Order: sequence, then structure tokens, then C-alpha cells
Amino acid sequence: MKRIKYYLATLVTSALLLSSCSESFFDINVSPNNPATATPALVLPSAISGSAYVLGGYYHAVGSFWTQQYAQSPSATQWAEWESYNLAEDDFNRQFTTLYAGSLYDYQYVRNNTAPEANWKFYAISTLMQAYTFQVLADLYDEIPFTEALQGVAVPQPHYDKGSVVYDSLLVRIDNAMSKDFSASTVQDPGTSDLIFAGNMATWKKFANTLKLKIYMRYTKIDPNKYKTQIQALLTANDFLTTDAKFSAFKAEQTGYNPFYNTFVDRLASNVIANSTLMKYLTDNSDPRREKLFAPSATGSLMASVATGQSPTTTGTIKNFATPIMGSTAPVYFFSKEEVLFLIAEAQERYVSSAAAEATYNSAIQASLVSLGLSASAISSTTYPYTGIKSILEQKWLASTNKRAIEAFFDFNRTGYPDFFSKSLTSIYNGTERPQRLFFPDSERKTNANTPAKVALTEKVWWAK
Repeated sequence: MKRIKYYLATLVTSALLLSSCSESFFDINVSPNNPATATPALVLPSAISGSAYVLGGYYHAVGSFWTQQYAQSPSATQWAEWESYNLAEDDFNRQFTTLYAGSLYDYQYVRNNTAPEANWKFYAISTLMQAYTFQVLADLYDEIPFTEALQGVAVPQPHYDKGSVVYDSLLVRIDNAMSKDFSASTVQDPGTSDLIFAGNMATWKKFANTLKLKIYMRYTKIDPNKYKTQIQALLTANDFLTTDAKFSAFKAEQTGYNPFYNTFVDRLASNVIANSTLMKYLTDNSDPRREKLFAPSATGSLMASVATGQSPTTTGTIKNFATPIMGSTAPVYFFSKEEVLFLIAEAQERYVSSAAAEATYNSAIQASLVSLGLSASAISSTTYPYTGIKSILEQKWLASTNKRAIEAFFDFNRTGYPDFFSKSLTSIYNGTERPQRLFFPDSERKTNANTPAKVALTEKVWWAK
């Protein structure tokens, strides 16, 4: 098995990533098990970088395939199982283990070592990023080690908590972290060891509010009134992110590539092309984002694409099809500006007014255009008329391309939008069933007797039932 090394960012250098093939894993150069040398300023960037590596790599990729933004290239088979939904229990072992043994543990180390000293900025940032990472895992697995997790040899086989328990606990943690006195004399400035906002706690407060809104909105299907008051209060305060929350510490060399680029473009080339579902949507609407999201085919300069599962019956190579535009130093997004606006628009539509939602929806489309280097007016206001929740989720899906596809996957499972996805031509299921989650990792089943019984990929997670 090949291994990859993970190099920490310091106050004068950026984090470097060295990735390998689909068998890749991490060595953490600075071990949080050595408190004499692993200061919060060293461990925090390691934790953030680890989250970015997994969320911006395999999780982004599978989200892109399962929301029909990307497709398997003809003449290649690397991701054919993703399109047929024929996954094995060990397919995402390394991502799960990397987050628990790396990022989540590192965040916990920072929390444990800063709380007693009232070093609240480090404590709050690590708490927020740990909560963000835990939520993604809870959305993927429904049940995860949480209450008993990250205690090392004290609890080597932690029990799994239900996603609803994780959610309620995360909200308490977020509020607790943001209630601290960041002006206290005991507080150290994280500076550039905070690879997202450089220790700007006003922006981290916006991140916290945005994360809380995202968590609240997960309840819209099962209990839409559970957090109605809190959602309305957040919307009234309107203190959400107005800039991207992203990890940008990449370098244009193999030891520092963006994780998606490293694996899916550089090391495993000839695999990923445009999916016809998204390509048709862009083309039918003469959307100028098409040329910003996909590069035309090397042969013929065509915006050619295939449907999910179509590749086995299609001739040609990747040179005959459009491919995602993802540069070697492209950032990994935790929240994009446009994603936040679409999130707010959905909340306004459900809990305030359609008029407010429509205005925010239009601002979100404009933000998406600008983020790709286009004019905010590059699309006519009549191209994508506002039709409520459906239009919000469709445009949020489009805007997540090459950025935040795993969130589009969660949105689809929660709302059913976009509602025009095609049935995979190689699906192992008979009807229109499609994945709702990942299998509990085989590595967990072999080492943790408390791992839940196997659940079908098509079994909905708690907030989608």
C-alpha cells in the first residue's frame, strides 16, 4: 500500500499535501500524542488540512457522480461501481479512518489543551471545524462514533450515536464555543495557523451562524418547526458568511496539489468527464458557466458528455469528452459564498417570505457567476425564473459543481431536487432507488465490535425519512 505524507503549515509556510492513488493514506508528521512538541499552533493546521483533503477529494468526487455532475469516461472503469451503486464495505475505509485518526483527533487535541488555559480562539476554531467535519460524517453514515469517540486507549471501541443525537450535541458545542471571551488575556492569536480566516473571530462567528443554519435546515422534512424560532432569529440578525470559507494552501507541484486534482486528474487521468444531466441543463439554458466549469474535448472541441452508466456502451476516450475544470491549486470549499446565499434563500422561502427568498436567490446566482470570473449580469433574470424551493435547489446544485458536490448530494436526499436526474443505466437496483448514504466501514467492523449492522445504501438517513 502506498502512503502519503501530510506536511503542516506554520506561520511562514503553507500546508503541503502529498497524495497517492486510491490506496492513499496519511502520515501525520507532527503527532498530537507528543504534547511537548505539538502545540495548538502546529496541530490546528494539520486538522484543517486533513478535513480539506478528504472533503475536497473523494467525498467531493462521489458527490459529483451521485448528483450527475460527473460521469465515468469510456475506456476507463475506475469509478464504474459508483455509477452502478455497487459499492463494497471497504470503499471509503481510508477517508473515514483519516478523519477520525487525523483531523477529528487533532481538533480534539487542540480543544483539550486550550480549554484549561482559556485560550478561546484556538478552542473555538477547532470546535467549529470539528463540528463541521462530524456533521458531514453523520450525514454520510447516519450513525457515527461521537460521544465515546476520540478518547484513545480509554475507549478503544466507541459506541455509535444516532445522527440526531450528534446534531443536537453539535449545536450545544457551537454555542458554547462562541460564548467565550475572545478578548481575555489568556487568548492567543492563531494568525496564519488558522488556514481559513487567519484568526478573524468575527468571520468565525459568521461561519458558526452559517453552520447552525445548515444544521437547522436538515430538519425541514422531518420536523420543519423544530428550529423555526432559531432560524428566524438567525435570518433577522443576518450575520452569515459573505465570503468563501475555503482552504487554499496548495502549490503547483505534486506535493501540494488540490486533492481532487491529485487523484482524479493527475494520478488517475482519463476517468472523469461531464455528465449529460448537468451538461444538458447548462446547454439548454445557454448558461455561460458551462465553459467555466468544463473544458471542451481535446478532439473536436466539443462539449460532449455521457449519462450515468452510459460509458460501457460508448466508444472513444476522455479526449472525446468535456472534462471538469479543476486546477492543481484550486481551493477546497467548506462554504462558498453562493452556497450560503442559496441556503439563506431556502430558509427565507420556508420561514419568511417568497419575496425575500427571490431576492436572495438572484443574488446567489450572481455570486456564482462572479466566482467563475463572469459578470453578475451574464445571465438574464428571465433565464432561471424563481419558482420557490425547486429553483433554489436546482441552482444550488449547479453552483456546487467543482466545489461542494457532497452538499448537493445531501440536498437531493433531503428535498428530492433537482427532480430530473436520470436512472443509472448500470444501476444494480430495479426501480429509481439510488444511494442515500455510505456503508459502515469494513475497517470499523473488523476493529470495533460496536459497529452497527450493515445497512443498505438506499436506506435514508434520519433527516430524510
